[in-house]
Amino acid sequence: MSNFRVCKMKTGMKTIIEFVKFDDKQDAEHYAKNQSLSDNKHNFEIQKNTDGKFTTIKAYLDGQEI
Repeated sequence: MSNFRVCKMKTGMKTIIEFVKFDDKQDAEHYAKNQSLSDNKHNFEIQKNTDGKFTTIKAYLDGQEI
């Protein structure tokens, strides 16, 4: 099971469009920031898996943490 995932979200909505799994937090952060730079219509949330439940720890929009 992956420890982290980056979810592509429609800006202003809490609906997950797609997600990519990661084992390392730093890899997830780099991916989310880079994706948000190239796609300004979506925000990218980094979520951590805690006992099978994912919680948002950071989010990016236009390359900036929100």
